[in-house]
Amino acid sequence: MGIKRYIVLTLVYLLAIGLYVYSFNGDKYTLEVYKFSLNLPIAIWIVLPAILLFVASTFHMMYYSLKDFWKGRALNKDFENFKLVLSEKVLDEESSLKFKTEFFKFVGKSLKMFEYKEVNDLNTENEKIENMRQVFRDINDGKVLELKKYKLSDDNKLIEKNDFNKLAVDAKYATTILKNCKDEKSELCQKAYFEFLKYASFDEIKKLGYTPTKEMFRVLMERYLDEEEKFEMDLESIEELLMQFKATREDYLELAYEIKIKLSPDALIALFEKLYNSPEHTAASDAYLYVLYELQMIDKIREILDNSDEDEFRKFKTLLFLRDNGKNVDSGIFLRFS
Repeated sequence: MGIKRYIVLTLVYLLAIGLYVYSFNGDKYTLEVYKFSLNLPIAIWIVLPAILLFVASTFHMMYYSLKDFWKGRALNKDFENFKLVLSEKVLDEESSLKFKTEFFKFVGKSLKMFEYKEVNDLNTENEKIENMRQVFRDINDGKVLELKKYKLSDDNKLIEKNDFNKLAVDAKYATTILKNCKDEKSELCQKAYFEFLKYASFDEIKKLGYTPTKEMFRVLMERYLDEEEKFEMDLESIEELLMQFKATREDYLELAYEIKIKLSPDALIALFEKLYNSPEHTAASDAYLYVLYELQMIDKIREILDNSDEDEFRKFKTLLFLRDNGKNVDSGIFLRFS
């Protein structure tokens, strides 16, 4: 029963009792307590306890009605906040909104344990949530979006994914990414640096101070060896890069195979002789011997081989043996595939 109906019906009931009593007894009765006295009709005295009970019960009902009202209002408020928290969760953000009710406090804490995953053929019928879901889908589909208006945290994964998308569309966006990179080993920074190597000058690349990988070195060498590229890189820098990514025997040999078309014989022998004699480039010995063989400096090769251990430079010893016995073979192919 609603409180309004309760009040109306109770007042009608009390009035009916009072009139009924008054109809057969209209006398008055005086109540005296010490110096206090109260003279009222008997009909009123009869209904007075019921009136007091009515007032007390009305206040009781009003109290719990008001309590339920505030509880319901808090639930509605928390429900609206939950929608906002969920929309932020779709964008991989942890909301700062607080819940007041125990039910939604538990739900809010539980949400922190989960990660949003797109579900097809589902419509929440909430405009904000659906908009956020569309943003999520677009970014994961490779589209480039303007995310500033969503005020995402700096470490948000969607920002990184959006940067990957921008990089795929415009390789020169790598410059912007690298300016803000805090960890050069991160996937995004490495990808941006890899793209940066494809168009930046060597001076610009050196200024970044990134440690190159073997794959990155290959990109630089391709540009350096491409006559149309006109990519300027000094030999000292090549030596440094080889040392930085800890080049192997195969890396030095590959460099020797390719760079011989770029350098003059004197420059070529000077480079690999320097590498051979450097303690930082101990793996360059095979590449040096290859260069000597290509330049037909056979006596120099024999001198090195004669002073080597029996199990050292086996391929080159075989190569010279074949040569001495009239079997000329392609040294590059022999060293690569034998």
